[in-house]
Amino acid sequence: MASGKPNLASILGLALVLAALSMLARDQLAPRSLPTPAAPTAVAGPPTLQEETACRNVGYLCAGLAQAERIRIQRWVGFSGTLVVDLPAPALADRGAARDLQRAAAAGIRLWNGQPFPILVDERGSRTAHLPVRWVSGLIGNEIGRATTRWSPQTGLQPVSLELVTSYPGGRPMDPEQIRLVAAHEMGHALGLQHSDDPRDVMYPMNTATSLSVRDYRTLEALYALEDGTIIVRTRRK
Repeated sequence: MASGKPNLASILGLALVLAALSMLARDQLAPRSLPTPAAPTAVAGPPTLQEETACRNVGYLCAGLAQAERIRIQRWVGFSGTLVVDLPAPALADRGAARDLQRAAAAGIRLWNGQPFPILVDERGSRTAHLPVRWVSGLIGNEIGRATTRWSPQTGLQPVSLELVTSYPGGRPMDPEQIRLVAAHEMGHALGLQHSDDPRDVMYPMNTATSLSVRDYRTLEALYALEDGTIIVRTRRK
């Protein structure tokens, strides 16, 4: 094995290697700054409108502001195509009377055809329905019809069922003409309408109208012109 003194080139090379290792160590030990997280993007919700802005030429859309400080628009969202209503005949001993009630209810529901969706009333139960109709012998108190719906900001308004009675409170058989109006009234609720403040409208709480009025149609049109979930705030003194 040979021995001797190290030359200058070897010393310089060793010094460069040690310097590089020292810099690498300092870089690994130095604290690193973390990237600043991006601010979350705000998701815009439904608008809030003032009564003066939202309640012009909208029928009775804002009638609820007579009792409440604010109202919320609740309507169907994301629906296209034909709305199918399953309408069986009521289970009555008098089959002719049962058929009369079924036809009358179908006529009342069809009054909303095209407002805002095409409506198909299935009287044979041969289609998958979006809204089932149930016949009951009675409801609570003086109720002769009821539309049950549910609403959430994610789904909008969804129908659950529409119930019609086969007899008045007290037992008298239901009149087909009354059933036609009750079915029209409850179908309006299923589409998102609230009560009217005018007895000439079919959406008035009592059966005082004979058919849908211009205000009934105007109110439904105004309802579907607004974003679901919109808040309308009362600003006028009552």
